[in-house]
Amino acid sequence: MDKAKEDPEQAVQLAAAETAAGKGDYDEALRLLQGLSLDEFGELLLDVPAACPSLRAWLPGMPSDEVQRNWTGSCGIPLLKQSCDFVRSLDKACHDYLGHPIQGRVLDYGCGWGRIMRLMLRYVPAGQIYGLDPWDTSIALCRDHRCPGHLDSCDYVPQSLPLTGPFDLIYAFSVFTHLSEKTANAIMTLLRDYIAAEGLLAITIRPPDYWDMHQDWHENYNKAMLLQQHEERGYAFMPHYREPIDGDITYGDTSMTLDYIRQHWTQWQIAGTAHNPGDPWQIVVFLQPA
Repeated sequence: MDKAKEDPEQAVQLAAAETAAGKGDYDEALRLLQGLSLDEFGELLLDVPAACPSLRAWLPGMPSDEVQRNWTGSCGIPLLKQSCDFVRSLDKACHDYLGHPIQGRVLDYGCGWGRIMRLMLRYVPAGQIYGLDPWDTSIALCRDHRCPGHLDSCDYVPQSLPLTGPFDLIYAFSVFTHLSEKTANAIMTLLRDYIAAEGLLAITIRPPDYWDMHQDWHENYNKAMLLQQHEERGYAFMPHYREPIDGDITYGDTSMTLDYIRQHWTQWQIAGTAHNPGDPWQIVVFLQPA
């Protein structure tokens, strides 16, 4: 990360954080690093300078570019920008709807290899960060790269979670864009039990335009059919070739409407939405307990 060399103030912050980490005072190191902007913090995690060996040994490392692309379709700086845009939308929503920045206990539902979870260190200590994913490989990657917080696997269609609530912020990025209707309904019902009374849930959904650019069509599915489902039912789902769970293929590609959320997830109320220009197929929906 050469930017620190060009920014004397940032270089001082990194040097102080390196000194604290070298003494084992990680709380102080994190406090100093939280003085960086979100973009600066993300770039630091992307490439901790060799001149900061204590920080490099302590902060989460990055999986290979291949792993990043396999999970998200992108890697490096472009993926970091997309991740930071989402986190900024979370922080703005916390300010707008809760009256404070990201704080308290945070749950990343469907954390993958932890690309967003590690950015939460910019706001809260590792002890307040939790990550869940139904794929054991994702959790193993998080652990292998020292992703912060409490990590555990959950069922694909969970009836309970291996943790205790409540959480002040729960987010699920690019999760409900892939779930069957039955699975989505089950998870939304469950998450209601884990949100704080004054908490915020952020999910992403796809607009109908997504089907215009989708290319990998499965047998018996096509664009016209899914656009019609979206228009008539508010929920369109094309399953992937996976083993069903209790007769339902839980994973595929999904689009849904805000009206569907209002009509079917009545234990929640929509507080607002956000749409980051760099990620047109992920509409962020912010929900609070009804």
